[in-house]
Amino acid sequence: MEKYHLKVEKREATGKGAARKLRASGLVPGVVYGKNIEAKPVIVNPQDLANKFSSNIIFDLEIAGEDKLTAMIKEVKKDPITGVIEHIDFLHITMDEKIVVTVPLVLVGDAPGVKAGGVLQQLLREIEVQCLPLDIPENIEVDISGLEIGSSISVSDIETGDKLEVVTAPEEVIATVTVPADITEEETGEGEEESAEPEVIGEEAEEAAEE
Repeated sequence: MEKYHLKVEKREATGKGAARKLRASGLVPGVVYGKNIEAKPVIVNPQDLANKFSSNIIFDLEIAGEDKLTAMIKEVKKDPITGVIEHIDFLHITMDEKIVVTVPLVLVGDAPGVKAGGVLQQLLREIEVQCLPLDIPENIEVDISGLEIGSSISVSDIETGDKLEVVTAPEEVIATVTVPADITEEETGEGEEESAEPEVIGEEAEEAAEE
């Protein structure tokens, strides 16, 4: 995982009014916080971030008049209607201390169960791992080439190497291949038809018993 340089400004004025003025000018209020440092309000130009809004990207933050800080994006708050960025939280980290991060899961390979008519369902799309900042992977590949109909892959089945410690519960199911719903319904319907013969009651039941 490489590091990116990001220059931010000190934010002297705080409060909703000051934040609105910043956003109106195309800038975004933010804050840098973490262990052993005092929270630092900052101003971020979202154009400088480009497409680097992932929570797993490491930044060298340059704040005017201060030492650089190594940080990662902890949270990006957006307007729920317009999608405009309203605030960015940066978490200060140290390169020699492990942190817990969320990493996407990518399914690779062809499942035999799908070729046999089954339906592949991915139930878990990311997991939490603990590692050093520079060991954070972009994603973790999950091989599904052994999945038959009715089988599944859990967190405990994937290999992450020695540098990653998986935090997510091992019994969590990542992917499974199921029988198509239409086939299941057809089988259920056939079973109902077979058991749908009318019962013999009353006099007919007595005659049947005598016979």
